[in-house]
Amino acid sequence: MRRLLASLLVAAILLAAPVIALLVWPLPSMPVYGEAGDYMVQDVAVIDVVAGTVSANQDIVLKRGKIIDIRPAGSTDDQSGLTAVDGRGKFLMPALWDMHTHSTQYASQYEHPLMIANGVTGAREMWGCLSEPDPFFACAADRRRWNAALLSQTGMSPRYIGHSSYHINDGTEVPDHFPAFFKARDAAEISELFDFYEQAGVDFAKTYSELSPRQYALLAAEARRRGFALAGHRPFKVSLPSLLEAGQLSVEHPRLFLFECFSGAEEFRALDDPYSAYDAEFRQRLVDAHDPALCATLITALAESETAWVPTLQVLGSGVHAADPGFLNDSRLQYVPYIFRKLFWEPDAARKAARNTDDSGQNIDAAMYALALDHVRQAHAAGATILTGTDNFDPYIYPGFGVHAELEELVQAGLSPEAAIRSATLDAARFAGLEDTFGSVSVGKVADMLLLDANPLEDIRNTNQIGGLFFNGRYLDRAELDGLLEFASQRANSTPTNLQILIAGLRSPLLRLQFAD
Repeated sequence: MRRLLASLLVAAILLAAPVIALLVWPLPSMPVYGEAGDYMVQDVAVIDVVAGTVSANQDIVLKRGKIIDIRPAGSTDDQSGLTAVDGRGKFLMPALWDMHTHSTQYASQYEHPLMIANGVTGAREMWGCLSEPDPFFACAADRRRWNAALLSQTGMSPRYIGHSSYHINDGTEVPDHFPAFFKARDAAEISELFDFYEQAGVDFAKTYSELSPRQYALLAAEARRRGFALAGHRPFKVSLPSLLEAGQLSVEHPRLFLFECFSGAEEFRALDDPYSAYDAEFRQRLVDAHDPALCATLITALAESETAWVPTLQVLGSGVHAADPGFLNDSRLQYVPYIFRKLFWEPDAARKAARNTDDSGQNIDAAMYALALDHVRQAHAAGATILTGTDNFDPYIYPGFGVHAELEELVQAGLSPEAAIRSATLDAARFAGLEDTFGSVSVGKVADMLLLDANPLEDIRNTNQIGGLFFNGRYLDRAELDGLLEFASQRANSTPTNLQILIAGLRSPLLRLQFAD
């Protein structure tokens, strides 16, 4: 018996050893591609994102990662120390920003390489942590570390230009062992909450869907007193006029006016649990009882406010296509860790496909999506600030690629290509208070730029035609951008990466609670 037990113990150790090795084995670092140096882009067409025009045959001089000079091609006398990049037949535009992202501790394995490979060099983060580091969620301290590595040229990631708190909801989002003030139930807790986030160095407090009107009013009052920003969801029970009056910095997602512009909006807000009413019948009501006059009034109010709207249209679009085999078998799935695909994406698509048609066979999500597109069109026409964001942890929204897809959807909604591009460049930089440094191809600004093979003002899909990227004082050619895609594909399909992500998710109290809900 002792020999049998000893043999079983040895066998167990031998079987467990490879798994343990995979869990502790260091994952490879994202490669830092591109030559750092000074450049001259010769004879290139420059996209003016302000005027929506193209200036042909320009030479652009870049030194220490900044634009030093722009002049007619061939007129630059002193080219010493400059590496020439052939711009003939190409178009130069500012690199893109994603104004609604969610990063994990494993972002360097797939999210960051995909973003850089797609010319997405700036990100506003829309989640965070509580009072302790999380094994799955990236915290503000992690993103500051990534920014520091970028600055020192020892790492590569997007520039994180905005850091969110953890989302503030009705208190059920806070695991039991965390300080009670994270529940934000009264003025005293909210004061402690802001004390914590000010010390943590986040830029705004993220509002979420199930905040009560009282909680929201207390948050807004304390934020105003401290000069701290609110950004995020419109809580179900808080009207859009109340949100605008509170001065919320941005409001997210495509259902904003769907919930606000139907004849039963006040009744819906008065329910004890509005979210529980969100069934197929109610979603059809959002379409059938849509009130265009009410919507026009609310859209005008948004346009006259300082609040930006980040529609993240793909969030709603994914439901439209949830039963489409082409959508479900997209070639870009190779870049997404298969643990996400199997445990999160595929079940979500199956759930949406099962719910998105009514008794007559109409695709309810398609009807809602069409209305949301029209709301974006109206908001833009009224002068509202529209920003490009993807919500890139959501199923079937691909980091990096999703920004280009969102630009296409904004154009589908009625924005011109130049307006869509501004929403991910100059308007995004202006929203972040960084328009003097980023957002356009202008002398004195940081030289984060896309070198495109075709004109995006003629066809917004041409933002995908990336021949090269200038970023952080480096130039990445097409082969190096493809190298980042290959790295992301390898890591997404790597057993060690997926196993470590799985264990991190199981260890994360924040993620466990979200999935329990």
